[in-house]
Amino acid sequence: MYMLLLAAALLNQQVIQIPEQEPETLELLEHQMLMAYDYGFNVQLPELPPVRELDAKKLKWLHSAMQLQVPVSFFQADTPEHTESLDIIGLLNSKKPPTEESFKDLSLSLTGSQLALWRFGQTAIRNGLWSQKIRLCWENRLMDESTHPIIRGLALRHALCWALAQDDENRLADLKNSSIGEDIPSMFTLFQKAFASLGGSIASLRLWSSSFKEVDSLENLSRTLWLCPDPGFFPASRAHDWIIPLLDDSQRENRERPLWREGAEQLLKAQDISAFNVYIAPFKKDLELLGIALFPTQLELDQAGNIISIKMGDACPRK
Repeated sequence: MYMLLLAAALLNQQVIQIPEQEPETLELLEHQMLMAYDYGFNVQLPELPPVRELDAKKLKWLHSAMQLQVPVSFFQADTPEHTESLDIIGLLNSKKPPTEESFKDLSLSLTGSQLALWRFGQTAIRNGLWSQKIRLCWENRLMDESTHPIIRGLALRHALCWALAQDDENRLADLKNSSIGEDIPSMFTLFQKAFASLGGSIASLRLWSSSFKEVDSLENLSRTLWLCPDPGFFPASRAHDWIIPLLDDSQRENRERPLWREGAEQLLKAQDISAFNVYIAPFKKDLELLGIALFPTQLELDQAGNIISIKMGDACPRK
C-alpha cells in the first residue's frame, strides 16, 4: 500500500516534505542535564553544531560545574559570561569564607554558575565551615526567582531541612509566605508533617528486626535513630539503632513471607552491617505520616520515646 501511494505521488509530481525536527533549546538541554544530575545519573554533554557555539560553552560550563568542585571556564575573554565565570572561580578558590556582600554582588545569569555555587555551599555547610548567617544568605541567593527552577528547588529543600533541624517555625513561615512558597507549594506539605511530628510519638512506625520478627514495642530503641536505605552509609556510632526504610507501597497480605522480605534480605547481606543493631521499616506510608521522605535522617528521642529532633536530608550529620 505504501509503494502504491508513493508511485501515485511521483506520477503527480508531488513533493512530500518531512517537517524538520525543532532543535533542542538551551533551556531544555540544561533541564535534562540537571534532572540527570539530581537523580545521580552520569550526565553526558550534548553535542551542538558550530553555529551554536555560545550555547555549547554554556553547557560545558554547566557540565564542568557538575563534575568539578571548581569548574573550568570555556568562555571567550572580555564577554559577560567570561567575567561571571571568573568571579565564580575566584569565590570558590578564596581562602576566606564568603560574606553576605559577596553573594549579593555575584552575577548568576548562567545555570552552571548557579550549580557551582550550590555545590560550593552544600559542601561547606556539611563540613561545618559556614556560620548560620552565611548559610541563610547563600540559601536566599539561590532561591531567587532568577535561579533555574531545579537549583532553586534544591536550595528550598536545603533551607527547609535546616529549619526543621532547628525547629525554626519562623523560617518555615517566611519561606512559605515568600514567592517560592507560591511557586513550589508541594514541598511544604512534607515539611509541615515533619514539624507536626516534633514532640510526638513514633508509635505509628512499624518495624521488623533483622531476623524478620515484628517489633511489638519501641521502648527498647536507642535515643538516636539513623534512617538510611544505603547499607554502605553507616550511623556515626554503633550505639545508634539503624532503621533501613524499604519504602514499600504494598500491604502485609502475607505475614509469613511479605513481599518486601526478599529486598531486605539482600540489604542485610552488606558487609559490616551486622555490627549494628538494625531494624527494617518496610512501609512508605509509616514514614510519610511522620513527614520523613529524605534520607539519611537522624531522629533524637526523649526518654518517653517522643521525637525531639529531626535532622533530615541536607541537615543530617555526616561522619
